[in-house]
Amino acid sequence: MVQRVLVVDDSQTIRKVVSNVLTRAGYDVGQAVDGVQALVALKRERFNLALVDFVMPKLNGFELCRKLRSDDELRDLPIVLMSAKADKIREHFLKQTGALDAITKPFDPRALLLTVEGALKKVEEGRIRRDGDSVPPASDGPETTQTDPFGGPPASLRAAVPDSFMRRIGETVLRAAPLLSGKGDISQAMVAVRRALGEDGVSSLYHEVAGATANAVLAGDLAAIPLAEILQLLQLQRQTGLLTVFDAKTEVQIAMRDGLVDLATSRGAADEFRLGRYVIELGALERAQLDDFIKRERASGQARLLGDALVTEGILSRDDIVKALTRQSSELIYDVLRWTRGRFVFEHGATRTEANAAQLGLPVASIVMEGFRRVDEWRLMEGALGDFDQVFYRDPGAIEAMGTSRLTREERAVLMAIDGERPLREVIGAVSMGSFDVCKILYQFVQSRLVRRRDNR
Repeated sequence: MVQRVLVVDDSQTIRKVVSNVLTRAGYDVGQAVDGVQALVALKRERFNLALVDFVMPKLNGFELCRKLRSDDELRDLPIVLMSAKADKIREHFLKQTGALDAITKPFDPRALLLTVEGALKKVEEGRIRRDGDSVPPASDGPETTQTDPFGGPPASLRAAVPDSFMRRIGETVLRAAPLLSGKGDISQAMVAVRRALGEDGVSSLYHEVAGATANAVLAGDLAAIPLAEILQLLQLQRQTGLLTVFDAKTEVQIAMRDGLVDLATSRGAADEFRLGRYVIELGALERAQLDDFIKRERASGQARLLGDALVTEGILSRDDIVKALTRQSSELIYDVLRWTRGRFVFEHGATRTEANAAQLGLPVASIVMEGFRRVDEWRLMEGALGDFDQVFYRDPGAIEAMGTSRLTREERAVLMAIDGERPLREVIGAVSMGSFDVCKILYQFVQSRLVRRRDNR
């Protein structure tokens, strides 16, 4: 009997190449452009195996696997994952999704055939059961393992250093060397100390002298251990505490509870990550209304968090704020997943009042997979768009020929913000959208020639 394989990938090139290889090898091949279309195809026809890309719009590979595993008719369908990150996702996400194997893109025809043949052979030999118990149930929740790397603090630890500690150093320097700043300027002393010691030196001193990270049980360099792997480890170990990730300019703190993300907050991050932006996107307030509300809050002297204030005043519901915080926290983590440099420290058992109140309970697996998808798309877009200082201009002829009636509200906003003078960073600020969403729309405009890059030379 001819074996039937469904290829699920949003890339037409990948679908065509994979289908051609499998067809020549004697397989009957079907195609789907995303997880939604795949579900329809699998409900309509019988397939022996599904090759599923992890990075797809609408319904990504992880979400598709979850839906398949919760469907009584499709839960036993053998799945092989396709991803540029297959080497990193293999162990953890095979368990999370119940997939048989994963193959790294790009792959050669021989590797593809061996992977498909191996997966089908496992089914035929009965090495997986077909009664619904062959794979663990799909879950976004954490799993437990027998290993526990949280036995104590590492030998060297770089901590997130609060301003209060730097102020004490500044005061000490001023007392010891009053001539450093003739009028006793603590801020100048703080800057001088940072410059003299460097960030690593300040952090080492903070850990050694202040001892403020007694609960820190995991720390290191993001260049050696990527954030995705740290988050997966914390989920697997059902850890509760605060994970702080920082570089010279930005600090992002992720509150974990039993391996789930309750809240992510930041200092020094771009304005696009402020909660107000997500409140506006909910449609509950216009930008001018939010600005006016913030001014009134500041004038009143009340030290309330924006979300709490909006709920207390009856402007937004609790559910609205949860939605806004979920998007804010997720996008902060997506952004940090792009970092190739920086440091991290995890403080076991530490909590934050805001996180305890929010308790978003976001699954790490979904965040990491969406983050990987965005990282891949960022690389593609950066090649076409350049950096945030790049200037773009509209092509009136191309716009007139295509028309704008089919554009979404967001697409029209981006198009109107492009004036041939503003750099990309100002376009992003003008439309009150995230940089990823703006760049994705702009990339589509560039590809369709509605917008062109200005030569900056």
